[in-house]
This record gives sequence, structure tokens and C-alpha cells, in this order.
Amino acid sequence: MFWDIFLQQVANGLVNGMGYVLIAVGLTLVFGVLRIVNFAHGEFYMLGAFVTFFAIKLLGVPYLAAVLLATIAVAGMGVLANQVLFKPLRREHEFTILMVSLGLSLLLANGGEIVFGADPKYIPSPFADEAVELGPVFLTWQRIIVLVAAAILIGLVYLFIRFTTMGKMMQATAQNRDGAALSGVNIDWVHTYTFALACGLAAVSGALLGPTAVIFPTIGEWAVLKAFIVVVMGGLGSMGGAVAGGLLLGIAEALGANYISIAFKDAIGYGIVVAVLLWRPAGLFVARK
Repeated sequence: MFWDIFLQQVANGLVNGMGYVLIAVGLTLVFGVLRIVNFAHGEFYMLGAFVTFFAIKLLGVPYLAAVLLATIAVAGMGVLANQVLFKPLRREHEFTILMVSLGLSLLLANGGEIVFGADPKYIPSPFADEAVELGPVFLTWQRIIVLVAAAILIGLVYLFIRFTTMGKMMQATAQNRDGAALSGVNIDWVHTYTFALACGLAAVSGALLGPTAVIFPTIGEWAVLKAFIVVVMGGLGSMGGAVAGGLLLGIAEALGANYISIAFKDAIGYGIVVAVLLWRPAGLFVARK
């Protein structure tokens, strides 16, 4: 009985953790390449969930097609935000850019309440109710899709950054923006691709996790807090650290909620962050210098 409950909670934690990873990888990419701490990142998660919801409800689009539509649409919104807000401020002080991202976060969250309404909504998914028995573990098809899709997407992002020309330009820009520019790298294109990729990952996370809970316009606050916890744990700018940190946070929250108290769940992440900042400020998965 103990091991059955333990394995169930670990499985739940892995699903939640992979959702955190999708959000956090986008956040860490934006920081690593653009050197922007984007407080509005959670709002792109929220937009992904709501675009999926309205694509299904108003347009009658099937769920999986709605996920794809939301990803593309929100990636386009990310490009627009970068071109209008962040590109003109590229040479400004980091605090100025941070405040702009905070202002964008408040604008999108409050604008979402006006446009979408403040009432919680459910994303209808044909995979949300049917459960699958995997030994002692029970998971809905929706949660299995989250786990598998997130793993595939993270793998594709890694391959894109590691082996494609644009990915190598992103790496060069992250290491030395001025040096990359002098070598012929189009910094504007790199920033555009990075922002589109980051916002797309946040959107697909919202679209996939949306059917597992209710969605509302201020859900982005929750998402960005989880993402910041993950990137602090894994190390700012480290994609591998974001993956490990997200899985660790998801499992720790699931086990803590079951064996300690569900009210204690969110406090676990904050406790981990405090411990990491005191012990290894660069992150758990970043080598000491």
C-alpha cells in the first residue's frame, strides 16, 4: 500500500514537473539569449490556455488542433511583444527592461479579465476523463499526453539549439552578443526566434495543463512563480538545469502534499529556493567555479 501511494505521487509529480519544465525552459532561454528577466512569461502560459479554450468553444476546433493553433498564435504575440517593447530597449539598463516586463504582465492579466471574464473556465478535452492503469499507478490520458508531449518538445528544443544554424547562433549570442554580431550573426533574428520559441513553449504548457485544472486570467502569476523557482533551482540560463529543477519541484510538491499537508504544497518550492540561494546561489545543477 505504501509503495502504491508513493509511486502514484511520483507519477503525479512527474506530470506536474514536466509542465513546469515547459514553462521554465522558455524563461531560461529568454534570459540566456536576450538577458531579459521576463515577468510576463506566465501571461503567455495563460494566453495559451485561453486561446485553446476559445478555439474549441467558439470555432469548434478539435482539442489537439486547438493546442497547435494556440502555440502558433501565442508565439506570434511573443514576437510582437519583443518587437514593440523589448527591442527598442535592448541597450537600456536591465532594471528598465524588467519594469517593462512587469508592466506587460499586469496589462495582460488585467486585460485578460476584461476580455475573457474573471470566472474560472475548463478546457474541454476528450482525454481528460478516461484513466489508464499502469501497474499501481492511475493516470488520465490527458496527463500521459502532458508527460509524453513535454518530453518530446524538450528533446526537439535541445536538438534545435544544439544542431541547427539558428540554434548555434542563439548559443553564440548567449555567450557574447557583440562578438556574435561582429561575426555576422543577425541579432534581431536570433532575439525574434528565441522569444517566439519561449512564448510557444509557455503556450503549449498552458494548453496541455489547462484540462487538468481550471483556468482564469491571473493564472499566469502561478505559472511564472513556478518557472522562477525552477530556474533558480537549476541555474539561470541552464536548459538542463531547468529540466532537472522542474522534475525535482514537481515530485517534491506531490510527495509533500501527500505526506505532510496539501496546504504545505506551495511552501515547498519557496523553501527549496531559500535553501538553494543560501547553499548554491548559482543553482543546483550549475558547476561551481
